[in-house]
Amino acid sequence: MNFNIKKVAAAFLSVAMLTTGSAQLSVFAQQTLKYEAENGTLGGSAYIQTDSSASGSRSVRFSDSSCTWSQTVTVSESGYYKIKLYSRGEGSNKINNLSVNGSNAGTFSSANGSAYKASTVNGIYLKKGQNTVKITMSWGYFTLDYITIEKMSVSNAYTAAENLVDPYASQSTQRLYSYMKDVYGKKVITGQYCDGGLNGTEFKAIKSATGQTPAMLGLDFMRYTPCRVQNGDTSDAVEKAIEFSRAGGIVTFCWHWNVPDKYLLSGTDGGNPRWWGGFYTKNVDRSKFSLTKIMNGSDPKGYNTLMSDVDEIAKQLKRLSDADVPVLFRPLHEASGGWFWWGADGSEAYKKLWQAIYDKLTNEYKLDNIIWVWNGQAANWYPGDEYVDIIGEDIYPGTRDYSAQSSKYLEATDYSPNGKIVALTENGCLFDLDKAFDANTAWSYFGTWSGEFCISSSEKYTEKSMWQKVYNSDYAVTLSSLPDLKSYPISSDNTQITLDSTSKEVTYGDSITLKASVTSGTPQTVTWKSSNTAVATVKDGVVTATGKGTAKITASLPNGRSAVCTVKVTTKKLPTSGYSYASTAQYTGSAIIPTVTVKDGSKILRQNIDYRVIVTNNVKIGHANITISGMGNYYGSYSAGFDIIPAEQTIQKLETRYKGFFVDWAQKGSATGYDIQYSTSVNMSGAASKHLTANKPDNLTISGLTADKTYYVRVRSYTNVGSKTYYGPWSDIKSIKTAKYDITKASVSGISTKAYTGKAITQNITVKYNGTALKNGTDYTTSYSNNKKIGKAIVKITGKGKYGGIITKTFTINPAKQEIQKLTSKSKAFFVDWAQKGSATGYEIQYATNSKFTNAKKVTIKNNKTDKTTISKLRGNKKYYVRVRSYTAVNGTKYYGAWSVSKSVTTKK
Repeated sequence: MNFNIKKVAAAFLSVAMLTTGSAQLSVFAQQTLKYEAENGTLGGSAYIQTDSSASGSRSVRFSDSSCTWSQTVTVSESGYYKIKLYSRGEGSNKINNLSVNGSNAGTFSSANGSAYKASTVNGIYLKKGQNTVKITMSWGYFTLDYITIEKMSVSNAYTAAENLVDPYASQSTQRLYSYMKDVYGKKVITGQYCDGGLNGTEFKAIKSATGQTPAMLGLDFMRYTPCRVQNGDTSDAVEKAIEFSRAGGIVTFCWHWNVPDKYLLSGTDGGNPRWWGGFYTKNVDRSKFSLTKIMNGSDPKGYNTLMSDVDEIAKQLKRLSDADVPVLFRPLHEASGGWFWWGADGSEAYKKLWQAIYDKLTNEYKLDNIIWVWNGQAANWYPGDEYVDIIGEDIYPGTRDYSAQSSKYLEATDYSPNGKIVALTENGCLFDLDKAFDANTAWSYFGTWSGEFCISSSEKYTEKSMWQKVYNSDYAVTLSSLPDLKSYPISSDNTQITLDSTSKEVTYGDSITLKASVTSGTPQTVTWKSSNTAVATVKDGVVTATGKGTAKITASLPNGRSAVCTVKVTTKKLPTSGYSYASTAQYTGSAIIPTVTVKDGSKILRQNIDYRVIVTNNVKIGHANITISGMGNYYGSYSAGFDIIPAEQTIQKLETRYKGFFVDWAQKGSATGYDIQYSTSVNMSGAASKHLTANKPDNLTISGLTADKTYYVRVRSYTNVGSKTYYGPWSDIKSIKTAKYDITKASVSGISTKAYTGKAITQNITVKYNGTALKNGTDYTTSYSNNKKIGKAIVKITGKGKYGGIITKTFTINPAKQEIQKLTSKSKAFFVDWAQKGSATGYEIQYATNSKFTNAKKVTIKNNKTDKTTISKLRGNKKYYVRVRSYTAVNGTKYYGAWSVSKSVTTKK
């Protein structure tokens, strides 16, 4: 099938060859060739600009898609080179194209910023003499300073594993692999994807144009996927594979795996039903489907759903196995691009899925006809040598690009630390076999995609002449030139390896030793590897349990044979000792969570990873319970506890008294009572104490001490819980010197009744002790309370220095004196209006016919809002004297202000 979206995306991936180096490549020549950008050949809108930051004080700016730059470079010998391009992007990082001698060589990046930075393209094959390096625009404006070219060496590019990863592979499968290994680097196996098989459209077109038939048939398990079967899709791919195998050919299968139907988005995809492109990430409902959760165990139902799909493909592989058809199986392809759902969650989930599929088909179904072709297309997506037989790359470089894609080939050879066969598993254009062998980068096989990528009248991707050249090349393996693969000899080194156990159970932290046995033959070095070092590590057969879970310990020989022991690491019981925590904590009113440290021998365990802490009864004063439970790699529990004691008190006031002192504390937290301790020694030796059995009051006066002597004082609270008493810590110690004289024996004068002013009122006080006037601030201090409002005010005289004790006096604050502001005569009456000074409950108006107010009469106004009234029923043509005062009621007591200045008025007749 022609999946255009995938091919466009794969084409982009094929040119993303930018690397920072490879284990396969190293600089061996000291000479570096440098070419300034301004000396190259410019095309389109590219132009030279003055640039003080450039190495030659000039640079070339690429300002639109028409811009090109080329440079003829001359090298003294043919070989591989790396090209460094020193450039900078504009506005953001940019990616643009590099070609050499007319063939695509990859892309390079231009980092955003003012500085020129190098971007390296490795593995560029240059012929001796002149070569043309060209830059064309792909995405984004940039400026080029210069390029450098350095010679590189290439190690053996045709390293292959001696044997298949499945040591129990069938004879036919081993024979096919032996053949592929033998011709690797000598021949290229031709391949073509064709749904119609041996007599399909593509095969007929190739046969007609070249006279040859591809040696390999590419097919797809896609239509066997349950999601597609449920929607009525059908396939005869297995029948086509059996037919082609019986004709002597090689079969490869990819798998466009539709996500299970329940994970598809609703609606359509460009008019097509979602299931039609159900392998694309864009058609998956990511709110329902997370490969990360499925593969890390968070979604076991999802895992089982995926594995049920694998079960269906296993049935088709079993049909092929029963027909003795080896299969180059290429599932989960092009993962790093992210356009397929199996690559959308990143490399870790992907690798776990690959390993799960391998385990299911190889170990559960025991399918022995699979050669595992990995096609993830990025180093950090590689699942490991023990799961892969062949490394594949899918490359769609554009139209009529016959380059060998050497830099991508060399990148792929570096994915495996030990070397694997590398194949061009999908391609849009054929590559020139002569160029590939000249460059020492000949792919094991190629698999041209079907439809328009094969021979067509337009010859859009590959010209007919190139089809003829490739298929009739001495380097090409076609169906007719394949040997009898059913009798092809298997690799001569058949030394086997076994382990003394195929499964072990180990407690976390413990170690076991596995013993490997090798059959007679060439002495072999055994290589040990763990599939999951987070669970178990291995060195020279010694396996150490590092975490709960399962790991496969593999012992391998250089010929590829291996043996596996599945190690299950179980949790370890928490230790019986090694627990550290505070034995007490002060009451805070909130839940108290102590810091708990647990040691297993010398190892400090990790809270919330190895153990969790649950604390109960941890708010109120009393005994709190700690339960430490194992988790992760530990199980079991440990019980402990600590006491929550009353909070530490704070002495907030300590005042001298005659032969004593007054102490006041902050009363923090709840308490049953308090202990007050005092001593003439700073270390509190010989201290006396007072035991208060109630939590109120929170102050105390101590008397009967020695006058004029320093005492040290501290306080603590205690709380009774059941039959046990919990004591808080002592407060900080404070000192106080007792007074020499008792100020309560002194006389006080200068206190009088005051009128309300709206402000705090003080008195002009004189204090005398035995006839001697004491000094305010030196011998005593004064403090007032309730001295602003009408009523009884308090003044407290507190001894200071040599004087101790407190004298408390009161004085009255009466309402303010009122003022008559208007007094008007009326007929047998008068009208009076007053200023209404200060606050009041009410007013009294007094009037009489004499200025001494003898036999005066009084009118009471109980509304404090009224500040005027008319007094009537008087005698006409009579002189009256009038005055006003206010009163204020405080707690049932009336306080009267002074009478206003009287005024007179004569009533009218």
